[in-house]
Amino acid sequence: MRGAKRRGNPRWCRAGTRRAQGLGGGPDLWRHECGFQITNVPFAGSGPAIPQVLGGQLAGMSSPLGDWVQHHKGGKIRILVTSGPDRAVFTPDVPTYREQGFGELLVREWFGFFAPAGVSEAVKQNLNAALRQAMSQQDVRDFVTPLAANLEASITAEHTRRLAEDSEMARRLVSALGFKADS
Repeated sequence: MRGAKRRGNPRWCRAGTRRAQGLGGGPDLWRHECGFQITNVPFAGSGPAIPQVLGGQLAGMSSPLGDWVQHHKGGKIRILVTSGPDRAVFTPDVPTYREQGFGELLVREWFGFFAPAGVSEAVKQNLNAALRQAMSQQDVRDFVTPLAANLEASITAEHTRRLAEDSEMARRLVSALGFKADS
């Protein structure tokens, strides 16, 4: 990452639009936290962008780790950094932003299950138990492994805390970058 910063303003792409994960893990956050100048090339998803990176038309891309693990392990690309708090189990040889001296660059991509406001505690507990049971099944684990996804069950309080932390990080970044609803 530090070497890439010295090479000027590379063309970098972000799959999709400026959404929370795009802000958190891509060019906007690098520019804000590191002074890393990047020309953003938006794509409509990872699918059409990956061949551009593999073919050398783009210097790099910010997208979920699962998009790149097979190419990294096959020697076709080099993953420079991961954005989680710890090294990813699927790429233990790749350092985190924190390890490279960018301590505030922390992005977790996660998926949550939500229920309507006011749902009873009993329903929450039943849903949580059913989800935990499903996530423990080998066929479900086998399905998510190629996506480089960790199955991690949490209780409502943990999920609420993570949502609040990630929302606050996004709020600070949106404010610092001066994004408006019509940007």
